[in-house]
Amino acid sequence: MKASLAALALLFSGGVQASISPPLGWTFLHMVSWVPAFWVFSRLEGRRAFCAGWLLGTSANAAIFYWIAGTVGRFSSVPPSLAPLVLAFFAAGAGLYAAVFAWGFGSVRRAAGRWWPLGVAAWFTAVEFLNPQMFPYFQGVAWYRVPSIFLVTALTGVSGVTFLVILCNGVVFQAIEETRGGGPAAPRAWAANAGVLVVLVACAFAWSAVRLARIESAEAEAESLRVALVQPNHDVARRREMRRKGPEVFAEDLVALSREAVRQFGRIDVFVWPEGALAGEPRAPRNGAVLEFVRETGAEVWTGANVSRLGTDGLRRSTNSAFRIFGDGVVDEGYDKNILVPFGEFMPLADKIPALRKIRGPGNFARGEGLSVYDGGLARVAFLICYEAVRSGYVREAVRQSPDLLVNLTFDAWFGNTSEPSQHLMLSAIQAAQYGLPLLRSTTTGISAFVDARGRITAQTGVFSREVLVRDVKKVRIPSFYARAGDWFAWACACVSAGLLAAGLRRRSASV
Repeated sequence: MKASLAALALLFSGGVQASISPPLGWTFLHMVSWVPAFWVFSRLEGRRAFCAGWLLGTSANAAIFYWIAGTVGRFSSVPPSLAPLVLAFFAAGAGLYAAVFAWGFGSVRRAAGRWWPLGVAAWFTAVEFLNPQMFPYFQGVAWYRVPSIFLVTALTGVSGVTFLVILCNGVVFQAIEETRGGGPAAPRAWAANAGVLVVLVACAFAWSAVRLARIESAEAEAESLRVALVQPNHDVARRREMRRKGPEVFAEDLVALSREAVRQFGRIDVFVWPEGALAGEPRAPRNGAVLEFVRETGAEVWTGANVSRLGTDGLRRSTNSAFRIFGDGVVDEGYDKNILVPFGEFMPLADKIPALRKIRGPGNFARGEGLSVYDGGLARVAFLICYEAVRSGYVREAVRQSPDLLVNLTFDAWFGNTSEPSQHLMLSAIQAAQYGLPLLRSTTTGISAFVDARGRITAQTGVFSREVLVRDVKKVRIPSFYARAGDWFAWACACVSAGLLAAGLRRRSASV
């Protein structure tokens, strides 16, 4: 095997992942995208396989998350010349899971015998799940726009779809191998695995069909809320300009945009404003226009706010918060973001490495404690601020408190006009499918969206546009097995593949 040809195969399998990812979303490529990589991995062992997998993983993450390089300049004071280096380090770190997968590929394949596509699919699913990803981009997430099969995630989580994707690639590669090998018995193994794949896909379709029927039945009887998602298009430069004019400008601009929506659409029950929409708590005098607006219209406002508070220890701390304002002007207790973005909302290891404090980010926020569901008023609401909406385990904590709606408040202007807003929307929308709850997503610069309990995006805004999106939202709650059992499927894959890996390594040692 020529090294140059192997490198091209690996770079293709890695680079094509960006085409499968939104906004392109060419999921049909997923069926064969890993076949070139499997061809390389099947010819390597040990350290060489590890390095080959690392190249694949690094190229995939660099292609999908290319926007990190541009974000560094907007998000911090790191010199632009170092931005590509930051992307390279991120891609290499995030790509380690593919290196581990490639290292174990041969051993798992030996132990699984003719059923190796199933074993390799379990091994990949396990490695992907156990990989500590900053952005949990599992292979299966790209199928979120196909609810007729993606709703199996309400049973298995996204790992179930990942398993099917890798199994399909394994069957295709096995068919190519055995066909080229010839002989009357050659096609039997791949045909058997193809049969298993067909059965599993049919089961996924059947489960999803039942799930779709339950959602449609619930929606037919559910109450509706007329909701307005307000997208003011306050990008980074605009926010700095508004801040110079005075903190009250943020509230006044959002109220003005909301009033326009009332004039255009009439009665609106809830206005959802994005992350950090207000400067300070809604009760602050600078935000008086907000309380005047809700008392006048009787509508609720669910909004983000950057808040500075004096603690009991005498120290002032900033929090990235969300508030619910009722139609009579009463402000519910705020929710402080629990999962902060490293290098943006806080600097890791800054307390141990003083030099890191010189790298300025958009804020130095204190972490909130605990996740609350807000009851009363028009609905039970769980706030998920920005990055929190992509962490399935964290969202599960909210879902177990039985909210009617998931409300994601986001500020994505740092990422520019790149694929990040589409990817962020995708990773948020899958939560609706996994947990059977509608999701409302309000962002400052886009993409704001209504996502129904199928995980289907029913309406969305553009990027860097100033607009208000108004829709009637059905309050439905379809309990899912995944919400109760968690990542049982991924752990089952981990157990099975660990056994296969151990058996394969023993066979390899015995043959040396």
